[in-house]
Amino acid sequence: MAARPTSRCAVTKADGWHDVSFARNGEIFTDTFSDPSTPPQVAIRRADGSLVEWLEKNELNDSHPYAKYKANHLKTEYGTLKANDGQALHYSIIKPAAFDAGKKYPVFLSTYGGPHSQHVSRKWGNNFDQYMAQQGYVVFRLDNRGSSRRERSFTDAIYGGLGKHEVEDQLTGIDWLGKQVFVDPKRIGVFGWSYGGYMTLRLLAAASDKIAMGVSVAPVTDWSLYDTHYTEQFVGATPKGNPEAYKSSGVFAHLDGLKSPLLLVHGMADDNVLFTNSTQLIDAMVNRNIKFDLMTYPGAKHGISSRPGQRHVYGTIESFFRRHIGNDAR
Repeated sequence: MAARPTSRCAVTKADGWHDVSFARNGEIFTDTFSDPSTPPQVAIRRADGSLVEWLEKNELNDSHPYAKYKANHLKTEYGTLKANDGQALHYSIIKPAAFDAGKKYPVFLSTYGGPHSQHVSRKWGNNFDQYMAQQGYVVFRLDNRGSSRRERSFTDAIYGGLGKHEVEDQLTGIDWLGKQVFVDPKRIGVFGWSYGGYMTLRLLAAASDKIAMGVSVAPVTDWSLYDTHYTEQFVGATPKGNPEAYKSSGVFAHLDGLKSPLLLVHGMADDNVLFTNSTQLIDAMVNRNIKFDLMTYPGAKHGISSRPGQRHVYGTIESFFRRHIGNDAR
């Protein structure tokens, strides 16, 4: 029997992302590991971290399905910025293929921003991020206040008013990007799905002077339309109990600031973020004479997860970015 650690120490040794599940007796665990250049590997380990057996080593060798893409796989870099209250904001950045620091590139900023989520991580990356970087975009992510796996002062900052600190922090990232010599500050675009779709709308409403365009997929627009267990936890009240908090946390009170081109996307059978969120937004934007592009998917749910749907939605997103900010270095 392996000796158990008697004090706090690192059990897993590889620098990256570990998802673990221990046996009931605590003697062994499964370890699913990846890093930005290593696809997920699954092993059984003893309580001290030593290897028992590989379940799936998943080596990125010549026979691996990703082998033909490996040469084009771009490095993910990490750093930190400071929020306006001094707390550290973690970011990741992927620079385009054939990067030339003497040129200026458009930005694909991917945001989520909501509680219980971590958008920046040292694990095997998002394929669409890689694709957009290979198409010529600087790909940027930032975890704003409210993101998970941080201290309470960081995660709890958003309680009582969604959309305030999250937007402030993402704008801190956008301001930083605009100062980088390799970024074209006039060609920063934002993309988000679900809470990220909500963030796209709030960011465009707050800073269309800094953000050239946005793509909002399956956004919450009115928190009174969302799951009450989730919403009442973070807004801090029911819609009747504090209607002003719901008004300020939603999208509609801020819409007059939305000036940049917008692509709105939603699955019409979404049973998580109901399609009503987008129909109400459409009505509000029409009433304000706000021009926008729209793509809906009949029968699709929150993830628009069918293979044709995934191919079409991501192709539509890339096309909208290319049309409005281009993918060329200047």
